[in-house]
Amino acid sequence: MEKITLANIEKEISNIIENKPLTCDNLERFVLLSKAMKYMKHVHRHFTEEDAKEWASHMDPPARWTMEQTTAVMQQRGYDHKPCEFYVVMHMLVSDYGKTMAKYSADRPEIWADLAHDFIADKDAVEDKVGRYWRDIVQYDPAEG
Repeated sequence: MEKITLANIEKEISNIIENKPLTCDNLERFVLLSKAMKYMKHVHRHFTEEDAKEWASHMDPPARWTMEQTTAVMQQRGYDHKPCEFYVVMHMLVSDYGKTMAKYSADRPEIWADLAHDFIADKDAVEDKVGRYWRDIVQYDPAEG
């Protein structure tokens, strides 16, 4: 029995396309394998700087800091996270909680940085929390699309 890997799924899809007759069973297998391939590509990719900028570009309010600025405040506060994750989490928090924080005069970069650190370094969370949040909540369900 072969392991379920992206390469094996792609190989099986190619085999169906190139060698199998068009039957309901082969078509059903093709669809299931295609969904599995989409899922594997979705789940097993790393969160990137481009992903962070794309996510932040859709936030309301729009991003207020550059990645260089969020990286600088992260380093000033003594935190060590992936700059793209820290950048997007600071903006996500402003987008989600900015109005309430402003109401209590707590709308300062160092506060957002501390909250971003708390979100990323959450001991109760799964590994790759930011990437998984982005893939599973912000993006879409690969099984549906």
